[in-house]
Amino acid sequence: MSSISEGLKIKGEVQGTEDLRVDGEIEGKINLPGAVVVIGPKGRVNGDVQAREVVLEGSVRGNLAARERVRIATTGKLEGDVAAERLVVEEGAHVSGRVDAGAGEARAQAASRPAPSAGAGVPAATPASPRPHS
Repeated sequence: MSSISEGLKIKGEVQGTEDLRVDGEIEGKINLPGAVVVIGPKGRVNGDVQAREVVLEGSVRGNLAARERVRIATTGKLEGDVAAERLVVEEGAHVSGRVDAGAGEARAQAASRPAPSAGAGVPAATPASPRPHS
């Protein structure tokens, strides 16, 4: 398991195949689709996290997408959406965002895509024709 120690700050995207523990700070996306990402109690991530499994003990400001499981510990704080096959939220954890659990890999991948803009894919309303009075 690779680690980003307390006191280290990384700006940019983290990619790879190895498990990762974050006790420092990351500003950017973490994309480790086949790995486990652990964000320790002092770890902070400002960006989306995509992995096979995510354990959140610190804080994330971004979306979490896991192919298998997300566990948000008592000390965990998430400001963003979460999508995973299985979700565990311990008492005392803070979650502010949408939750989408139990739908497997397809839903976790959908969570990693940006939300559609307002009105996209919605047909325009057509005014109703006036009806004659009887």
